[in-house]
Amino acid sequence: MLGSLKDRVENIKKLMPLIMDLRNEAMRPRHWNQLMEDVGKEFDPYADTFTLNLILELGLEHYADTISTLSGGAAKELAIEEALVKIEKLWGELTLDLAPYKEYIKLRSVDDVYAALEDNAVLLSTMKASRFAIAFLEALDKWEKALSHVSETIEMMMNVQRKWCVRTTDEDH
Repeated sequence: MLGSLKDRVENIKKLMPLIMDLRNEAMRPRHWNQLMEDVGKEFDPYADTFTLNLILELGLEHYADTISTLSGGAAKELAIEEALVKIEKLWGELTLDLAPYKEYIKLRSVDDVYAALEDNAVLLSTMKASRFAIAFLEALDKWEKALSHVSETIEMMMNVQRKWCVRTTDEDH
């Protein structure tokens, strides 16, 4: 009896990586659907009935490598998802440094904007190069276009402002 209990504990220890992969918070419905397609069995990973016993009944331990790959990919996709959330948050909070100039308002400094543009452009490019970016290509393209528009707009504003400041300075003399 003691030997069989020890064997059972050892078998469960071998299942721990599988269990950790199956409980990965990064797993999204698309990952579960892929897993169900790979194993050829339907199940609800969110149900209370998704227990260790069901995992064994489904024979998921025989797909540990597939599950590990899906879980690892899900984690990498989650990193992209979180980076996109950070980019959105940054651009939702980033403000322009405006200052009074005579009776007008002008852009004083765009260093923070240009730094954010550069950092985010590199980040987006890196994410797009990842094989895990497929689920996010639309959002990545959207952000690349948006940042390009911001860059072009700031550049135009700065050019107009430079010409305008020179003209108003010349008029003062």
